[in-house]
Amino acid sequence: MWHSYPQSMSFDVTQVGDAAAFAAANGMRFEAAGGHPRFGGAVFEYLQDATVTDVFRDETIEVGTISGRVGGSQTTESTGWTVTTSYDTSAVKTYGYIAITLERAVPQLVLDSKRNGSSIPMMIGGGQKLAFEGDFQKHFTLYAPKGYERDALYIMTPDLMALLIDETGDFDVEVVDDMLFVYTTQPFDTASAAVWQRIGRIRDLVGAKAISQTDYYADDRQAANATTPIADDGRRLRLGFGGRYTLAIIVIGVFAAVIAIFGVVGFVLINALL
Repeated sequence: MWHSYPQSMSFDVTQVGDAAAFAAANGMRFEAAGGHPRFGGAVFEYLQDATVTDVFRDETIEVGTISGRVGGSQTTESTGWTVTTSYDTSAVKTYGYIAITLERAVPQLVLDSKRNGSSIPMMIGGGQKLAFEGDFQKHFTLYAPKGYERDALYIMTPDLMALLIDETGDFDVEVVDDMLFVYTTQPFDTASAAVWQRIGRIRDLVGAKAISQTDYYADDRQAANATTPIADDGRRLRLGFGGRYTLAIIVIGVFAAVIAIFGVVGFVLINALL
């Protein structure tokens, strides 16, 4: 697995402007139409009917554009109840993204940049915002699932935070599943040499440090033989209520059992009174 490229902090930009030639010069594949999203997380799961375009990909990185209608749903289960929270809008959003594969699955952490407004399409529920000392919280709002605050601190070390501020301070960042994502609210200008040089720094500095920092991470809430490495409570942030969009809540589970119990109790009481 790739960890860093200390010998070169940039791409070969001699063919920049010709997408296919640039990709070939850098050992990448280019797809003008990338099809449906293949990732999960705060952007990919909350853009509906989404399409991915202008994709550059190799074994270390994927750079592309995703467009779709804002909306999505989340289903949770607890003590016999299944709750589905969903929302749907007519708003269409487009994001540029950088995707870097980590070596370990991690809980979902979202870093919402304060320089680009509230641009994450996922409606993140309350009680999941972490406070940090120092300059980091001047640049990002960090969200972590409840109960995973220490895990977030394990991953977001001061040196990684410093790199995030320096290299991605105007972008949103997310780690989820076994991926690191960097999002911009406009497609990357892939005809610009400066943009590719910046992407190269993000890959070789932020990406390499994130891989190193998560290399030994394990969710101690999960048994060693569990089918998923991250417990359900940490796999995804909880959706919120209200805010920019209207949510629909569907609860399924023990209604039938409750109705049946009340029916039996009522029948017994009636017969006792008679």
